[in-house]
Amino acid sequence: MSRSTHPFAAFALVAALAAAGSPAAAAAESRFSGTVQLDITNAYYFRGILNEKSGFIAQPWGEAYVNLYSSEDGFLRDITAGVGFWLSIHSEETLATNSPESIYEADYYPLVSVDFAGGVNLLTTYYFYDSPNGAWDEAVQELNFKLSYDDSESLGLAPWINIAIETFSTSLGSSSGTGIQFGVAPTFYENDHFSVSGAAEFGFSAGDYYEGVGSDEDAFGYANLGVGVGIPINDMFSAAVGFKYFLFGNDLQVVNGGHGSHGVGTVSLNAAF
Repeated sequence: MSRSTHPFAAFALVAALAAAGSPAAAAAESRFSGTVQLDITNAYYFRGILNEKSGFIAQPWGEAYVNLYSSEDGFLRDITAGVGFWLSIHSEETLATNSPESIYEADYYPLVSVDFAGGVNLLTTYYFYDSPNGAWDEAVQELNFKLSYDDSESLGLAPWINIAIETFSTSLGSSSGTGIQFGVAPTFYENDHFSVSGAAEFGFSAGDYYEGVGSDEDAFGYANLGVGVGIPINDMFSAAVGFKYFLFGNDLQVVNGGHGSHGVGTVSLNAAF
C-alpha cells in the first residue's frame, strides 16, 4: 500500500516532497494546483511489511488540489481538498493472478489538508488500496489522520504523527487494525542548487495492525533512518535521490522472510504545477 508518508508509501523522498510542497503550500498562489512524481526503488515496504524486493519497481503517483479557504490571520489559516493516485509496477509480476500482471497495486484517495495558526497541519486521507493484478481480492480501505508541525523557525525537526485506521479488510492478517506512525523530517541544508534532508520514522500497532503472525502481537513494527538529496531543475521540475534503512520488529521479521533489516534506495523525478 502506498505512501509514505505518501502515505504517505514505499519510500517517497523527503527532499522530493519538500520540493513539491504540502497541499496547502502548493495551493497558496493559485486555487488549483497539483504534483506528479515517479519513484524508482529497489524494494517496496509498506509500513515495514515487505511487498517486493526483486526486479524493477516503479511507483508513479500524483495529486490534484483545490484551495477552499486561505487567511493570514486567525486560528484557521488554510483548507485545501484534493484527490490522488499511486501505482506500484513490478517487473516480477508479484503474486499476479490476472492481467495486467505487472501492476501490483493501484491506490486512490481523497484528502483534506487544514492549516492552523502556529504551523500545525492536519491531513485527513481516505485510502483505497487495490490490486489490479489480483495479488489480493478486496480493496483495503484505510482512514488516516496525520498531524504535523512546522518548527522551521526553531528546532527544524518537522515532527509528525499519523494514525491509520483500517475500515475494510486488512494489509496483514485477518482482522482490520489500527497503526500509529511518527517521526521527524529535518532539512539539514538548502540553497538554490540542492537540499539535504533526513528522516526518522517509527511504526507501531495499536491493535491488530501486525497481527496474524503469532498468538501475541508485538506492538513495535519497524523503525527507519534515511537521508535524501533534492535538486531543483526549474520552476516546475525537481529530482531527488535517497536511502532509508529499516529495522523490523519480531512479527515483521517473520513476515519479511526472517530478515531483521533492509536498505531501500529511491530515485525520484517530480513536477509541481
